[in-house]
Amino acid sequence: MRKAFKYSIGAVLVSAALYANAGIAVVDTDQGKFSIGGDVEFDFNYRDKDSKVGGEGFDQSGRVLMEFAGERYTESDHYFKLKAQSVFDTSGAMGVDDAWFAFGKKGGWDIKMGRFEGTDMFPVGQDTFLEYSGDTSNDLYQDDAFYTYQLKEARGRGAEGQAMYSQQFGNLYVEVGTMFGDRTALFDGAKYHGQDVTYNEDSFLLRPVVSYQAGNFNISASMETNLISDAITTDSGVDVSDRTGYGVTANYSLDDLSINLNYAHLDAVDETNSTLGVNVLYKGFGIGYIQGENEYEINEISTGTLEGDASISSWYASYHFANVLDVEDFSMYVGAYLSSIDDDDLTTGEFAEHDDKGYRLRFKYFF
Repeated sequence: MRKAFKYSIGAVLVSAALYANAGIAVVDTDQGKFSIGGDVEFDFNYRDKDSKVGGEGFDQSGRVLMEFAGERYTESDHYFKLKAQSVFDTSGAMGVDDAWFAFGKKGGWDIKMGRFEGTDMFPVGQDTFLEYSGDTSNDLYQDDAFYTYQLKEARGRGAEGQAMYSQQFGNLYVEVGTMFGDRTALFDGAKYHGQDVTYNEDSFLLRPVVSYQAGNFNISASMETNLISDAITTDSGVDVSDRTGYGVTANYSLDDLSINLNYAHLDAVDETNSTLGVNVLYKGFGIGYIQGENEYEINEISTGTLEGDASISSWYASYHFANVLDVEDFSMYVGAYLSSIDDDDLTTGEFAEHDDKGYRLRFKYFF
């Protein structure tokens, strides 16, 4: 009898979650709230890569995300919050998106620790499908590949530890994020400019952000840098953990219109990377353009294979079909991208990948 009762409660919770707009509050009182939610996302993709290891073909990707969130409030206006997101991939892999704990004061300061992401300093709008020839700081730095820097190397969900302080001062928002631990995983294959990289000690990355909101307009500025010298070095002893980036992003939003303008710049060993992006979202339709410029030198690392200048142009667009079949929170997206590299000004070396394009049909449901 007791098991049957538990199963009935479970069925009610699942049914309620499928019916609710944004998850279900299991407990919701004046003192706090505990909720369960998530989303389902499945994609049908076609890619055509002009690369030494690429090609063209179809595939399916997707995942189910389950979120557990809790909040607790005190009479002195302090709070405690937590969030855990489990991800079940269609490939059979399991992982975690966010897993953090925070405490602070309403309308004041906040301290967060765990696994999470800081402010997005290079928002790309409705990026239903956006990939690049080469790679970006969303993922890993790849040797002999164009690097579209986006001020995200210290944003979060990486290294071995993370903590952040933030506070709202009227229209002004301040955030100071940190990441610490072994950062050799940033370099794909543990290589940089033709040399193996070696872990010497933990890195400590600092990423302050300042944002100001004025009516429908918002502007944010940030930087990110590693404060530990020689944390990661090459075989010849060059400190490749010496990486400092800067950036600014501006947004204008009014009713169904949203416009983002982004700029990011990175100074690294034997190369500099600059990226400019603009995107517009209006009534479900999104379009964007990203231009990247990389300058390479063979200076500190004599084994470097790239020298000269290169650029990348990436276009992307998508459309959002909302409330499909009259079901709230059930959506379909169609998206496409085209990314092309111009390396005619490279005096030494070449990239493994040049043109890259793709198309996607996405199904998404929030529960």
